[in-house]
Amino acid sequence: MSLDAAARRRYARQLLLGEIGEAGQERLLEVGFRRGAEGDADATAVAAEYLERAGCFVDDAGAELRAPDASDVMRFAGSPALREPAAAIMGAFSAVEHLKAVLGIADARELSPELTLSTEV
Repeated sequence: MSLDAAARRRYARQLLLGEIGEAGQERLLEVGFRRGAEGDADATAVAAEYLERAGCFVDDAGAELRAPDASDVMRFAGSPALREPAAAIMGAFSAVEHLKAVLGIADARELSPELTLSTEV
């Protein structure tokens, strides 16, 4: 698949990244993903949006998107008031790790369990 002018404009920033470039962007446009059943709904929605903006598409035969579950989001949030931003951060992290795995840039990692947004107990 070769990128047309519209795709080049849409993905211009990604094309500039050495880790992605034209070959990587073409790969992203060919790759589908499926939403994991276990993931937190908000984190999964953020991750899916990031992947779709990167050029991936939702496909039941695609690689599973591994978003954190609701208990992991709450642990990371540290308090109910920070649940929404925690889901957004964790969803974005999940999308980046999925993209790294798809592109073969690096092994996908988990967000460190020691990290939290709040120090409240």
